[in-house]
Amino acid sequence: MLMTRALVVVVLLLGSCSGGGKTGSVDGGTGGGAGAVVSTGGQGGSGAGGVGGNAGGAPGSGGAGGGGAPGSGGAGGANDQALCTAVCATFVSCSVTTSASCETECAAGSASYKSCVGAAGTDCNALAMCYFQATASTDCPGGGGVPSGSATCATTDDCEGTCNTNGSGAACKCACATAASPTVAGLLLAINSCASDKCAAECAGASSSECNTCFQNDCTASRQNCLAQ
Repeated sequence: MLMTRALVVVVLLLGSCSGGGKTGSVDGGTGGGAGAVVSTGGQGGSGAGGVGGNAGGAPGSGGAGGGGAPGSGGAGGANDQALCTAVCATFVSCSVTTSASCETECAAGSASYKSCVGAAGTDCNALAMCYFQATASTDCPGGGGVPSGSATCATTDDCEGTCNTNGSGAACKCACATAASPTVAGLLLAINSCASDKCAAECAGASSSECNTCFQNDCTASRQNCLAQ
């Protein structure tokens, strides 16, 4: 994903970390054994299923009585949806701009991401750290991108703005994010997501001062929250 004034575009698809659901802890069995001459074939296996468990086993081969019923697949989709509904609502309450398909894209994310946001609960900084960790390898392939320093949000905002003014590009902003303290991760994600949403045209392609101007004009609330810390 191209880096703009915003470090990432917050759609929660998670780039390289998105994938299929986690396989259930016990997948559906292979199905019952062959039926006797007049008896019913064995019952198919039953999968406990984790996040998006696999389908159950095939029916037994059966004799005259026919094969057994298929095993049940793993449950998990409903749990994913409930988790992602809560996660997206919390991101919004943390002033992070999300996409209209936030819940769907979250549910399609990696098992490790969903585990992270599930553990984060309603902690804005913890949720933001999950996001930065999940997207860093894609958005900052040269390294960095995850808050791990001690810089305030105001200092980080100034750092990113300087990157734009100098036309320094993605690596510069990735370094700014890395220098930020994890305690301001939520505020940082809020300002970056707002800039991506409100200033897409101004911040597209090479960094520029126009991106900064748009951000300062259209993301006043999130920026003021950032500058206060």
